[in-house]
Amino acid sequence: MKAKEKILQAAYDCFSKRGYTGATTREIARLAGVSEVTLFRLFGNKKELFREVLINFSVIPDLRSISIPEGSGSEVLAEVGRKIFLSLKEKKEFLKILLSEITGLAEEAREVYSHFVETFEYLLLEVFSSVFSSSSCSELREKVRVFGAALFGFFVSEEIFQGKELSPEEIDSFIETLVRFLSGGSH
Repeated sequence: MKAKEKILQAAYDCFSKRGYTGATTREIARLAGVSEVTLFRLFGNKKELFREVLINFSVIPDLRSISIPEGSGSEVLAEVGRKIFLSLKEKKEFLKILLSEITGLAEEAREVYSHFVETFEYLLLEVFSSVFSSSSCSELREKVRVFGAALFGFFVSEEIFQGKELSPEEIDSFIETLVRFLSGGSH
């Protein structure tokens, strides 16, 4: 494993346990087995390291790897929704710590989070534009925001706040309802 990969993994582990504000570059470098100078040479600062962690250990790589499957628009959106939800489940501990410190996050971390949301929405917009080709750009953006917010809100409410471990059937039922709603169906 290269130094950059070791640092990213150590940073993800550290941010998952201590949050953005509690993690230090010194500890991350120690966990990665590199000097702090190497960490700064490769990432510049803690903010850029956090940005890389969000991009590499979030749902973003999963979205980038999605090839739009053959099938109806509803099938495509349901598959994308499942992949996003499963990615959130895999990163539950990381999300818990980020949510616990969200109100106290430094401005630099908020900038990184905003960039992450923009990237997430952009990738979803690519999928939605293939499914809803007749929709205007503003309609597509609204559908993307509703889709992403509903999935994230459902995950946080059920899996984090209530501590449930949702079954695949429960996840599919929610996603199918959401897709029907976005596609204009009533049931």
